[in-house]
Amino acid sequence: MNEVHAVIELKITPQRDCGFSKIAERVSKYAQVEACFLMSGGYDLLVFVKGESLQDVAEFVAQDISTIDGVLSTATHFMLKTYKAGGVLGIESSDDRLAVAP
Repeated sequence: MNEVHAVIELKITPQRDCGFSKIAERVSKYAQVEACFLMSGGYDLLVFVKGESLQDVAEFVAQDISTIDGVLSTATHFMLKTYKAGGVLGIESSDDRLAVAP
């Protein structure tokens, strides 16, 4: 199975007495969510997700994540190629590069 991986930036409204925790915990319970982090900067949560296809991830964001009360906006970034993950280089070698002469 070819999995699709994406990173989703969420802007959320903090809730009284629990801040960002209640929404972060709700988001984290979905099976598609691999990791969820509270961030500083332009957005509040950074969510790593996986799905069976681009459409699968898009539907998950549109139907599940963006409809949660307190979620103001989402920005989804699909991972196209891995160069390094978990401290391990994953660059694919390719012999079809153009030759460069000195």
